[in-house]
Amino acid sequence: MKRMKNLVLSLTPELQETVNQFYGSFNRESPTAQDGTTPGALLWDQWHRGEYGCEFAETPVDCELRINNPAFVIIQIGSHFESRNTEYLRKIIRQLIDEGVVPILATKADNRELDYRINRDMYLLAQEFDLPLWNFWAALSDLPNRGLYTRDDRSLQGDIYLTNEAQEIHRLTGLEALDIVWRYAISK
Repeated sequence: MKRMKNLVLSLTPELQETVNQFYGSFNRESPTAQDGTTPGALLWDQWHRGEYGCEFAETPVDCELRINNPAFVIIQIGSHFESRNTEYLRKIIRQLIDEGVVPILATKADNRELDYRINRDMYLLAQEFDLPLWNFWAALSDLPNRGLYTRDDRSLQGDIYLTNEAQEIHRLTGLEALDIVWRYAISK
């Protein structure tokens, strides 16, 4: 993969069309995308703290579906592993599919859990539900330390933070995944 210095200047016409199609989706805050969010938190009606326009007793997923009515949702979880991640993810995936939303599952960059179970589980869920998988982990294979570093103020967390170059790859490959799935969907 060609490493990008400036993603905005590097977009192909096709990717720019995808950005235009989903304008407003890339720079908004969401109850489903907060630091520390786990699949379990997405199903907990208190996680949004009454913010983002969410209603009482509404889960972050319910709120996102009601307010933004997405056609596609990228599901990428981080290093906050909990024992019932897969169970919660199945519930979220079923809810999205039932609402007519196409989930795009994504792997993560780090292996803080030491056995790749989170990425493996995302792969297995993609297979189980016949869903697209954005393999972000593979996209970082050419970067030193997979594009990860440890923050000085969070040294106990280890190498889970993306370098600037890895962030560029994250933005580009995420957009490419959305582009491929969107174009496939509109061709049907």
